[in-house]
Amino acid sequence: KQWYQRRVRGTFGHGNQSLLNLMLTGIATTNVFDLTKDVAGLVLVGVQQQNDIGFLTLLEALRYLKVGDFLKCPKYPIWVVGSESHLTLVFSRDRSLCVSDNTPFKMARTAFDSLDVEGNGFIPVTDLSKLLEKLDMVVDPDYVEFMKERLDPDGTGIILFQIFVEELVPGAMEAQDEMFQHKQFTMYHYNGLKQSNEDRQVAFREGNACIYMEYNQLMEASTAPTPLLRVLRTKWPTIEVEWNVTPSIS
Repeated sequence: KQWYQRRVRGTFGHGNQSLLNLMLTGIATTNVFDLTKDVAGLVLVGVQQQNDIGFLTLLEALRYLKVGDFLKCPKYPIWVVGSESHLTLVFSRDRSLCVSDNTPFKMARTAFDSLDVEGNGFIPVTDLSKLLEKLDMVVDPDYVEFMKERLDPDGTGIILFQIFVEELVPGAMEAQDEMFQHKQFTMYHYNGLKQSNEDRQVAFREGNACIYMEYNQLMEASTAPTPLLRVLRTKWPTIEVEWNVTPSIS
């Protein structure tokens, strides 16, 4: 092999993701979560701040990984979409789709996820003081013990994200939901491969998107009827899109 063929390793997709992150963020990190995670003393580096352009991937719908808010909620409504073998693009002209990265909900989500290494939706109760410190909240020992009893009244040893937000950031989850209830907007998809386009004519595909208030099991990302809808539901769990021509992400 030539030297330049060995610089980016595609094994398990790590090298490919590093190259993509370099193009999107300017830093060749391997991971797509926010900030850093400590896994048994091994520090894993993710994306450090809200990015201009976003990234969504079919691998999240398949539950291989979870994209953090810094890539999932970029400054501009443009997302690179990853499939098993190809990259395409979705975007909208509706700037209201981009939520500020300093909303109370997003700050709580980022801090919680940095301790929820495996993405289970909960953290050990022993990590509560670390979580409060990340959010610049009171870390007095007596207060921490009091909050442990409030957040884990049954003594299970874990703290659920939803309970944490409802208790310590009241109203944040409701405010986040209200931003997108019954929201409608136009979405566009672009796939540059001729063989993936109707009549081999590369073109932008236009879709009318709607985010609904109610969630049901039929809206599960992993069972959505098309691969693109599976990807979109990793960001908007209740989204439906009616396309002029069904797009392909392969």
